[in-house]
Amino acid sequence: MSTKLRPWLEIDFQPSAAIVDNEKGAIQFEVSIYNSGSAPARDVLVEAALFNAGPDQDEVIGQFFQRPSGQGEGVSIPPLQRMSFRSLVSLPRDQLRIFEVDKRSLFVPLVGFNAVYRWSGGQGQTSASFLVGRNTNGEKMGPFRVDQGPKTFRGLAAHEHTLRIRK
Repeated sequence: MSTKLRPWLEIDFQPSAAIVDNEKGAIQFEVSIYNSGSAPARDVLVEAALFNAGPDQDEVIGQFFQRPSGQGEGVSIPPLQRMSFRSLVSLPRDQLRIFEVDKRSLFVPLVGFNAVYRWSGGQGQTSASFLVGRNTNGEKMGPFRVDQGPKTFRGLAAHEHTLRIRK
């Protein structure tokens, strides 16, 4: 007799600060992993990475999704429970893709997450990516201006990007 009990993980992402200085671009965030399924998610491992917006963003994020590390010591999340943590992702300053618009230098980041897990009947993966910007209280977010010296931006927003995996 087969059972339909299985975990399903959901990723909720909230950026708290964007830092752009002479060494790096970084996003500080809180992420919450919710098990919306009917069985415990075991050995849950979550990996995050920072990406540049641009013409190749989907290809680069897709490559990240295809090779989740699965390294480290995982945790268990019971059904209908949540695990939250704070972290930071960064890229060296020379790897930031800077857009020039009206004589302003702008940075538009995306943050991607891979969550891999197992349960008694198999293995699962939930991957999601989010566009991060300044909260403008409208549909569009503002980019980060990087031509005014080192700066920490607060009052951020995130919109889920269309690229995702749930299996």
